[in-house]
Amino acid sequence: MPYKAFTLISTTLIVIFSVLNANAVQMTISYEDKEQPPYYLGTGDNIPIDKPGVAVEMVKMLENKLDGLKITLKRTPWKRCTLELSRNTVDGIFNASYRKERLELGWYPTIDGTLEGAVDNSRRITTISYSLYVLRDSKVAWDGKTITGINDRKVGAPLGYSIVDDLLQIGVAVEEAPNTEMNLRKLLKERISAAALQNVTADGFIKSHVPEFEKIKKIEPPLVSKHYYLMLSNKFVETNPKLAQKIWDAIKEIREAKFEELVLKYNDTLKK
Repeated sequence: MPYKAFTLISTTLIVIFSVLNANAVQMTISYEDKEQPPYYLGTGDNIPIDKPGVAVEMVKMLENKLDGLKITLKRTPWKRCTLELSRNTVDGIFNASYRKERLELGWYPTIDGTLEGAVDNSRRITTISYSLYVLRDSKVAWDGKTITGINDRKVGAPLGYSIVDDLLQIGVAVEEAPNTEMNLRKLLKERISAAALQNVTADGFIKSHVPEFEKIKKIEPPLVSKHYYLMLSNKFVETNPKLAQKIWDAIKEIREAKFEELVLKYNDTLKK
């Protein structure tokens, strides 16, 4: 090949790649550093390679659905996830349940595409229930409206989770702890009367720590079931309004096409 022709081709390729890189969108998305099988596995800032979790894989699949999108994941305590979203130092966080107060932090997918519009449940990542966990001889009860039998002790809940406000709104005193395990251990020591925890996390932990936690039982019905979303930062939505909608549309498509398949992949993490 003549040198001039080779140079022309090389220059053309450089221009093409430069254009593609200029059009690429780099995102940093944060999620909690606590384990929540099957949605995310491992603890701390480590992101497992083979089995990071259902929600983690769903978010990474966005790169294949949307041309030019590149995602960097990071893990921090949930409080820091929400703080960094509010400061626009990350572009998104998951799994975030809907709370109106969080509209100050960033955006949920909405039906009309506005910040304060009705949240679009069809573009959720998943749905998770919270339940009360008590000691087997406990007299604490939940009838779907009122919690009774608490006496003078508080109900434990994970630090910064939306269930804290739900309990406060029905007049229940709450004592927050950093994670599910700490709440369950406080319950075993009778430092709290009950613990309000996400079923998927608490059930898995109790099953994997038999017989240590077999004195604990779950009360039916669930306290509440919540949809969980990928929230995007104010800055990201303002800069990329059309892409933001495409991202939430893609989450819906991924959940509908891949969610059950992904859960099956992680079945062993739920049976422990």
